[in-house]
Amino acid sequence: MRLLFVLFSLFATVVASPATGAPNFIVIIGDDVGWDAFGCTGVRSARTPAIDELAAESCQMDRFYCGVSQCAPLRAELYTGLYPINNGVLANAVKINRPGIKNIADHLRPLGYEVGLAGKRHFGLGKGKIDHIPGFNANANGSGQTHSFDGVRAYIEATRSAQKNFCVIIGATHAHHPWDHGEESHFPVESLQLPAHYVDSSAARQAVAKHAAEVEVLDQQVGQTRDMMREMGLEGDTVLIFLSEQGIAMPRGKWSPYEHGSRALCLAHWQGHIPARRSGALAMYCDIVPTLIDLAGGSDPELDGQSLADLWKSDSLSQHRDAVLITNVHPFWQKALVEERYKIIWSGHPDRPHIFGNFDSKSKFFSQPWQEWKALAQTDATAKSKVDRIISPQAYELYDVIDDPYELNDLAKQPEHAQRVDEMRQALLTMMTDVGEPIEPNVEEKKKGKKKNKSKE
Repeated sequence: MRLLFVLFSLFATVVASPATGAPNFIVIIGDDVGWDAFGCTGVRSARTPAIDELAAESCQMDRFYCGVSQCAPLRAELYTGLYPINNGVLANAVKINRPGIKNIADHLRPLGYEVGLAGKRHFGLGKGKIDHIPGFNANANGSGQTHSFDGVRAYIEATRSAQKNFCVIIGATHAHHPWDHGEESHFPVESLQLPAHYVDSSAARQAVAKHAAEVEVLDQQVGQTRDMMREMGLEGDTVLIFLSEQGIAMPRGKWSPYEHGSRALCLAHWQGHIPARRSGALAMYCDIVPTLIDLAGGSDPELDGQSLADLWKSDSLSQHRDAVLITNVHPFWQKALVEERYKIIWSGHPDRPHIFGNFDSKSKFFSQPWQEWKALAQTDATAKSKVDRIISPQAYELYDVIDDPYELNDLAKQPEHAQRVDEMRQALLTMMTDVGEPIEPNVEEKKKGKKKNKSKE
């Protein structure tokens, strides 16, 4: 009996031990903060020293996209490795049942990992248990938030004691509205760098200052995460991934397929394994789960996502995806295809004013700039041009997102781009068909006409 007990104990230890050489994972995800909020991406007024330092030591991916620029679908894409149409979360307000969905824990637990999440969850798919880690607020809309890394430390210590690997997700709530955390005074409004498509108004400048103050808090959390990793001796065996999430809640930001809303920053750091460099390779949130499975020693899960492991570990690979598909259905039916340089956007109902009803809210500060912009557009030609561009998209728009990342210069009607528009329209339809996206604009959206759509996010 004693021999059987010893053999059973040894077998249990082998099963519980992590795969040889497999790393741990810590994933930090921001909230309502896109690629264009950091010093490492060229924002002079940013105060993001920890993120900038991490970027300098990481594979910095500047062309990282979400399929839908809203909280729930983005996190569903991240945690399932599937496009929105395949995981069923099409928007915060539009979900369809997809039986048999697996989440990040379903994939990693069989490989010897414990999977836990601290902070914002906004996700409920799959059967795999994602442990709750205390210490971070789960309500992104809350004021007066504080945080502690004690729960994260305890979780990591427990998994190491059990001879398992860990995947810890820290879901920050910054820089989600109400934009009342951090020190707004750190960002004098007169010296702020506004996105090129913004109308320069007092409320717009204050909104950018408020958002930047929240991003500074996010940066502090990234710095504290790295301090914890150093103190616990984790840097050599832990992959740290920072994801910025979708863009700021401003026009053409969150809720839109434009770069200001759908493009994120991804940083991947693993000391001694991931060379520090900057990559313009196209990638998506659904690529993260396959990457973790690959690094953990698992087999190809055959998801929509594609492993980034080879790209991250190489100092020369420059390609990952040929194209990125963006698939908004609410508040507006808009589809987009992003290639290496150009992006085509298809608006299914261009006759409908394309400004989300949330921007008429009296309770959210981000609605105030829009009200100023509309007022200025009555007398100022530049303001009118920018407001009209937001409200009234063309059925098809084409942008050079390398030279024109805020998509001010629509190339779709220029004769020299006629062939490119035709080719990219066909490529968009083909990719939509391949992944199961309906290729007809949503009829129910058309019936809504000019009614306002509202969302909790």
